[in-house]
Amino acid sequence: MAGVCMRKPVPLCPRPTRPPAADMAREHENLAQSQAVYLESALGFPSDLVIKQISDSICLAFLEPIVDAAALRESVLEPLCRLDSDADLDLATIGGQLPVASVEQGADLDAAIEGLLDGKVALMAKGCEAPFLLDLRARVARQIAAPISQPSVRGPRDSFTERLSDNLALIRQRVRNRDLRVWETVVGSETRTRVAICYIEGRASQDVVDTMKQRLSQIDMPHVLDSSDLLPYIAMRRWMLFPPAAATERADRAAAGILNGRIAVVCDNSPFILVIPVQLLTLFHASEDHYNLSIHSVLLRTVRAIGWFAATIAPGLYVGLASFNPGILPPNAIMTLAAARHGVPYPPIVEVLIMDIALEMLAEASARLPTYIGGAAMVVGGLVLGTAAAEARLVSTVMIVVVAVTAIGSFAMPDYQNELSWRAAKYLYTFFAAILGIYGLATAGLIMLVYLCSMDVLGVPYLSPFAPWRWTAMAKDTVIKVPAPLGVELEKVQRKEEAEGTADAGTIS
Repeated sequence: MAGVCMRKPVPLCPRPTRPPAADMAREHENLAQSQAVYLESALGFPSDLVIKQISDSICLAFLEPIVDAAALRESVLEPLCRLDSDADLDLATIGGQLPVASVEQGADLDAAIEGLLDGKVALMAKGCEAPFLLDLRARVARQIAAPISQPSVRGPRDSFTERLSDNLALIRQRVRNRDLRVWETVVGSETRTRVAICYIEGRASQDVVDTMKQRLSQIDMPHVLDSSDLLPYIAMRRWMLFPPAAATERADRAAAGILNGRIAVVCDNSPFILVIPVQLLTLFHASEDHYNLSIHSVLLRTVRAIGWFAATIAPGLYVGLASFNPGILPPNAIMTLAAARHGVPYPPIVEVLIMDIALEMLAEASARLPTYIGGAAMVVGGLVLGTAAAEARLVSTVMIVVVAVTAIGSFAMPDYQNELSWRAAKYLYTFFAAILGIYGLATAGLIMLVYLCSMDVLGVPYLSPFAPWRWTAMAKDTVIKVPAPLGVELEKVQRKEEAEGTADAGTIS
């Protein structure tokens, strides 16, 4: 039958059928293994990543160096081995069966990776789209020991460590106040560093607290390795001559700052806590001032003030008197100064620079040398250098005395960052004195005063309680450390003034 087209019948498309229950169970069992493979590949197959298969449907993943092995064995492995392998695991079941402090379910596999890097254990089970995160972190940290950079004759012997939880525990042991608040955030896109602030609600200024939280939340930097990395973001200043916060490793000093209405910034992996806001006056206070009698504290603070004045002004004063204004000295002093400088080929400013730079190098070398030889090297180097320079007539003998007074005065300041700041400011006074003599010295002091008056930390004036003036804070703890009963009375008066609006409420005493 020509011309008839025969078409082949088109087969009907079969309807999709649901896989058997056994195949679905096998897919769920393989889900835990596929999640483990994803975690391993995302981390780059590190050698310290442990993937442990508990059963056909349960798998664990953790980074071995930062997980507590004993707690993992007792709190996770042994209970999981006693569970029914066919049991469905959920958050409630895991929380009830595993004696772990914290159990949470990650939002996705990327959240599980962040948990692994933080020291948590990822538990992957059948039927679960995202792993469970078990808090079994073990930190490599040193034990609590005596403070190294801020020692004291009297007072406690414990200091902060590099572990955030230990530092918070030291604060809570001293400040047992129900109004103590701890707020925590994470900064640094690469380091994921935990940062906490501690303050007493109602005593710390709420505006200061809100500003602090806002600035910490807005930090945009890849890595935060120490609390000092936070300072430019907290103070909102790129270039700073004076420290905007007091960095301390003493737990008692941080607790005292919190009780006085300040904020303690605790950074993970850093043994130094930032107490903020801070005034210039408090940087000259030592911790043991609070453990001595009031009369003794007055004496020590007076000595520190004299040392600060000598360390800052002495080189510039020598330059001004030797170069421009020798007439203000008595005649015998003028003759002594002229005889001491006889044969020195350099002007006074060069003398000062030679000895100051030599002193800075000695101080830096002693800080970098081992402890048991650093002090001896400082003494021997100073004696040899000073004697050789005087005998070679490179500098005068009076200059040797000036440099010794400058070094002793600078080392008498208790805060190291404050000491470095005034050591840098010393050169401003010296150069102005080399240009205008005593008038230049006064001009440099006026410039420094204007600069300090213009500074504020989180809205708190840097020169408080001098500017603005607060008589209660001045009377309570400035040059004079009043006895505790009188200090309590002055504290009540100060709080009353703040409540009535007759005092600057933003100023912290």
